[in-house]
Amino acid sequence: MPVMPGLLLLAIAALLTTQGDQSPPLVQGTAGAQGAALTLEIRAFNGAEEVTPHTRLTVHRAGDRHESIPHTRSGDGRTALQVPAGIYDVQAIHEREGRVLNIRWANRLVVMAYPDEAGHHLEVINFKNGYGALQVRGKEGARFEVTLFQAGKRDKPFASPLVTTSYTLFIVPAGLYDLQVRVQNKTTWMSGLEVPLDRTRLSIIE
Repeated sequence: MPVMPGLLLLAIAALLTTQGDQSPPLVQGTAGAQGAALTLEIRAFNGAEEVTPHTRLTVHRAGDRHESIPHTRSGDGRTALQVPAGIYDVQAIHEREGRVLNIRWANRLVVMAYPDEAGHHLEVINFKNGYGALQVRGKEGARFEVTLFQAGKRDKPFASPLVTTSYTLFIVPAGLYDLQVRVQNKTTWMSGLEVPLDRTRLSIIE
């Protein structure tokens, strides 16, 4: 008995529908696809002066500036947001009394689940050219004191640190430095540390 054209079309449609149902489910949300969210903290400086409370920050996934990622400010003006591991672009606008003083882009900032960071990644943006940042953290909550000197010049500290409950931060011109580390009664040195231009270097104290 010949098959009617209409019945043949219905059979083909049913087969295609069945095959479509066998496709793997879509993963909803970038964070779910890339693992747990990380904390990205951003601080802004004008030279050695912190201006984070007076800076408007907009965070985008690298290469996609149509949509920004929401963020919050802490009581002292620092900015933090929850993001999946990835690469980001940040626009920083320094304002004072309603006037725009400076605008800077920090492009292709890499945020990954590095073991030493415990899920908390810091990036520093500086409106003055030539600067970088050195972040010092203690491993597993180790208590320490650090002093920064220009490489080979240990007679006078080069910069005063910004100390928080979780890290110590130096904002200095990019270059080479010596770091004096004091843990309890023991003093050691980390020599020739490079502070990169427009980037934040992390050093861990054991």
